[in-house]
Amino acid sequence: MPQPDNFIGKLFDKVAFKYDFLNHWLSLGFDFWWRRKLALKIAELKPFALLDVATGSGDMLLATLRCCSSIHTYYGVDISEEMLTLAKKKGLNNVLAAEASDLPFSSSTFDTTTIAFGLRNFQCRLGALKEIFRVLRPGGTLFVLEFSMPKGVIKPFYLFYLVKVIPRIAALVGAPKEAYDYLAQSILEFPPTEAVVDLFKLAGFYPCGSIPMTLGIVTLYWGKKPS
Repeated sequence: MPQPDNFIGKLFDKVAFKYDFLNHWLSLGFDFWWRRKLALKIAELKPFALLDVATGSGDMLLATLRCCSSIHTYYGVDISEEMLTLAKKKGLNNVLAAEASDLPFSSSTFDTTTIAFGLRNFQCRLGALKEIFRVLRPGGTLFVLEFSMPKGVIKPFYLFYLVKVIPRIAALVGAPKEAYDYLAQSILEFPPTEAVVDLFKLAGFYPCGSIPMTLGIVTLYWGKKPS
């Protein structure tokens, strides 16, 4: 089950000092590729206003801004003040503390919204998706990158790496082991792809769908707000 938002905020405050290093190292650098792949897809839409929810240290925002010259307005929101401090150090000034289920923006404000590896952490995923739907303009698109469970021969190796290896490596470099135990737990408990797409539909998105990436380790979800 998703943890309360205050638990998540405190957890990410604790790991902020090692977050980027561990993200890049533990994903074997694939996190750069996943974000850039999404950023290039967003660039095709030529959005004017962008919102990144659960922005963390700002890597998704930065990747998108580098690829999308059409963006004139951007915001990032997160519940972890320490993560937002990291984002600001990277030159991202329009980032602020807010919960995904209570966004401080008017309805129909953004052309595009993104969530990179944050949806599984939301206490009320449907409520967050409905709130994002509200701030999207008609015809706008939500993109979500999220970890998923691969199938076939890779699955047992992935599970071993996720459950046994990642928390130990995190502990060795000084990050709280419980944070990366939670990472594994949250991925294992996240609903299957079909259920996530159904959640998009319940929130009002149509059409919507999913695209597996890197043998299904990550899935790109997308949904449009009807015009």
